[in-house]
Amino acid sequence: MAKKPKSKKSQDVAVNSEKSKQPNTFDRHIEDLFENFFNRRWPKLADWPHVRWPGMELPTTRSLDTKMPSMDVIDREKEVLVRTELPGIDKEDIDVSVSGNSITVQGSTRKETESDKDQYHHKEIVSSFVSRTMPLPCEVDGDSAVAKMTNGLLEVTIPKVESAKRRKIDIQS
Repeated sequence: MAKKPKSKKSQDVAVNSEKSKQPNTFDRHIEDLFENFFNRRWPKLADWPHVRWPGMELPTTRSLDTKMPSMDVIDREKEVLVRTELPGIDKEDIDVSVSGNSITVQGSTRKETESDKDQYHHKEIVSSFVSRTMPLPCEVDGDSAVAKMTNGLLEVTIPKVESAKRRKIDIQS
């Protein structure tokens, strides 16, 4: 068997070339599609529109439209102050209850508009329901609670029971 003569050109073999490193435009397009698909924010179930056809009954309509109001619980020395934002809700439409070591605030609104123009009759009813239950940081006396409403801000002051009040403890050496 005859040996081939070695030439310098046959020894230089390109392992990687710049051309082979760059993907073509189709590959780049597919990669962009995957990146955009997996990096986007998936919608929550609550964000999906609820389709309602005439005559369609939803047994849990109230739970679908329930919103949670903003609520602050402030632990003071002798009492607990609970502030709840309820804009647009009259104080007659608010229900506040203290049960055990939690407080529940519920409110609702209902507005009806009606207009008659020539042979056109339009009636619209808009209602909303808000509800929130928050745990309280200590034992409270729910029977002595006081609530007041000012400019859409509900403030409920609930005194603590004697055993739950803060006491200063002196440090002995």
